[in-house]
Amino acid sequence: MSKDQEYNMQTQAGYDQPPPGYGQPQPGYGQPQPGYGQPQPGYGQPQPGYGQQYVASSTQVVLSQPAANTTIITTAIPKPQSYLALSILVMLCCNLIFGLIALIFSIMSDSDYSAGDHEGARSKGRVALWLNVAGIIISVILIIVIIILYTVVFASTVGVYYG
Repeated sequence: MSKDQEYNMQTQAGYDQPPPGYGQPQPGYGQPQPGYGQPQPGYGQPQPGYGQQYVASSTQVVLSQPAANTTIITTAIPKPQSYLALSILVMLCCNLIFGLIALIFSIMSDSDYSAGDHEGARSKGRVALWLNVAGIIISVILIIVIIILYTVVFASTVGVYYG
């Protein structure tokens, strides 16, 4: 047998047995301690002046883990412009046809937002804006044309009568 094998056998043999002093029972362990398990004097007796007391023979402990807090973060999508007031102004003051059509698109934009269709509400709001702008531009052009025609026609008729 070689020295390495002999050394391995000696070291392995040492692991199988506990070192001296371990494994023997310690004195005093395993025996009941005096005073434990007996009721203490005065407990369980009704006290005078407090009425009848109930002594529970068993105690039940319920441990529960606190509920996990779940935080839900929602970001509110801002309401897109529907241009309702501008549509009413254009309808009453500038151009009845374009203003009325823009008013309809403004109302449809509000109802789409209420239904949750945010992209539809945004696109209908833009249509209402462009209809309002078109109604204002057309009304301004018509007013300018009417002023030019009135001055030209009035100037020519005045010249005929006075000239």
